[in-house]
Amino acid sequence: MATKRQRQTKRSSEQSRFDKELRWDSLFSSLGRIEIVLLVGGVLLLMVLIYTIHTILSPFLALGAILFLLFPLRRYVLARTVMWLAIILFSLWFLDAVSTILVPFVISLVFAYMLDPVVDLFETWKIPRKVSSLVLILLFITGVTLAIFFVLPIAVGQLEGMLDALSRLTNDLRATLWNSKLLKLLERYGISMEELRQTLQSRLTPSLEDILRGMVQAVGSVMSGISSFITQIVYLILIPFLTFYFLTDFPKLSTRFQKLFPRHIRPRIEQYMRQADELIGHYLRGALIVAILQGIAVSVLFSVVGIRYALLLGLLAALLDLIPYFGLIVMMALSGVVATLSDPPILPRAFMAIGIVGVLHVIEVAVLSPKIVGSKVGLHPLLIILSLLIFMYFMGFVGLLIAVPTTALVILFVRDWEERRHGPHHHDDAYHPDSA
Repeated sequence: MATKRQRQTKRSSEQSRFDKELRWDSLFSSLGRIEIVLLVGGVLLLMVLIYTIHTILSPFLALGAILFLLFPLRRYVLARTVMWLAIILFSLWFLDAVSTILVPFVISLVFAYMLDPVVDLFETWKIPRKVSSLVLILLFITGVTLAIFFVLPIAVGQLEGMLDALSRLTNDLRATLWNSKLLKLLERYGISMEELRQTLQSRLTPSLEDILRGMVQAVGSVMSGISSFITQIVYLILIPFLTFYFLTDFPKLSTRFQKLFPRHIRPRIEQYMRQADELIGHYLRGALIVAILQGIAVSVLFSVVGIRYALLLGLLAALLDLIPYFGLIVMMALSGVVATLSDPPILPRAFMAIGIVGVLHVIEVAVLSPKIVGSKVGLHPLLIILSLLIFMYFMGFVGLLIAVPTTALVILFVRDWEERRHGPHHHDDAYHPDSA
């Protein structure tokens, strides 16, 4: 009896929903011929008016016109779909237009997200969120200030010294090539030394100079971008304040964000947010801690064995450690090249630098990552490499940094969709590294 009543209730609710969501053709079936002619004529005249004032049109006017035109027809499914699509497209345009203004907010939100577990821990010890947030902000400002005044000048000085050493190495290589016995041997077999010299001068030397100039310009642009970012007083003032307010009201912001969704899907949104925080939060915080430890270890060990530019290489090691696979390859090659600029013996130092980076990576994989990062990401190595290549192609270096957590988040939603479609026991082993 209860089952029959439930079926009737479900059938009546579906019928009432169908009555509310009218189909688009029912609009024209309810109009007469004269009304249809007037409607078509009005639409054509509206298009003529839009064409005549297209120079003053903006996304705000376009969105307002769409909502004004279709809001009376919101009972129709197609009208609601068009309005939502217009709102989504307008939101994407608006975010792109104000992206530069949102930079301090985004940076502050990332800092607050990284520090929120510490504030939560202090809150369990009956310490107010405002007090713990203020202490963390003051410690963070102190650390950044010390890094700017003590670490950054040394790193910039080592970068300039490394570029000068590379320039001298190029000049020495060119001078050695002109005076080598190889050229005299080639001249003995009929190859003109003067023509070869001119060819090398016109092709090889400019190419090396162009490469070196490109490196200097790239580094200069990066450093100027960093310095301009640091010297912007507004950002330096806003970011600590915004981070403090984000940390203080993080639980309220999370609750407010969930209320943006309809009531019947809020539990699912809360579950998604909890899973995403468990996955992405653990990975980002753990990967950052491991990268800092790697950078410190590289700087200390390189200084002990006498490899020059140890601080700069340590900073690069910490940054490249956030990029799986590719970061290790680039760091080993860079360490080997820079080690050749140190004091003799050059070849043993180069192998020593490569060996140190390799051993530290083995320690990271075997000890640090399982203990600090954990295995919550669980992506197959092939999927990680593919995501790195795709994100690097579309977003450059920033894409390399966000490729793994973003892919893990997408896989999280895909797995949830598969479980809801096929059942909780369905899973795809292609996501897991153990399936290879």
